[in-house]
Amino acid sequence: MPSITRRRALSGAVALLTGFAGCSGESSSSSSYPPDPTGNIELNPESYTLRNSERAPTVWTGERPTPHEDEERVHRRHHLFVTSADEAAAVAFADVDGAADAREFLETTDYDAATVYVEQQQVGACFASDLCSVQWSDSDIQTNYARRYRDADVRCETDDEDVLAVLIRIPEAFDPSDVSSYGSSRGSGTCERENERIRRRRNASDDAGGAR
Repeated sequence: MPSITRRRALSGAVALLTGFAGCSGESSSSSSYPPDPTGNIELNPESYTLRNSERAPTVWTGERPTPHEDEERVHRRHHLFVTSADEAAAVAFADVDGAADAREFLETTDYDAATVYVEQQQVGACFASDLCSVQWSDSDIQTNYARRYRDADVRCETDDEDVLAVLIRIPEAFDPSDVSSYGSSRGSGTCERENERIRRRRNASDDAGGAR
């Protein structure tokens, strides 16, 4: 386990995720920080997180990824939407802690009123990411996280990376086929502080609009 001093040396004011090219012409990019509060946004959305220390895809549909595909995917974020019970039944999980509960999360979603967005990304093995908000439109998905150290009793190496798969319940049933842009930001504070920034920016935007 790295020393506390070494862990603290990793801390920065803000860590923005680097964007990587997605598949099938999709694009991915880091978003503004904190995210633009206009449009559809849910603070503290219902979600479930899986952690995979194998640096391999943790949630997928269809056939299990091959080792070569695993290697390619860990170098970029991977996205998945679940819009119906049939699609939920086709989702597979890696053999990691919490997979059964993640399955239940999908099965108990009311897809007449919600859509599940699955975001997979790399994170330092000594860090955890708490989902603060999700913002969406017909063509764009943005997430915002608060980064923190994992509990002191967790064994980790500072140079290692895990894969986090975050299942996010968006409170709207929509067709994600036009979504082509993905972004994510990560701050070093708490979700309470991150979301308060968004509320202030939203109120300022509303006040400016009303003044016109």
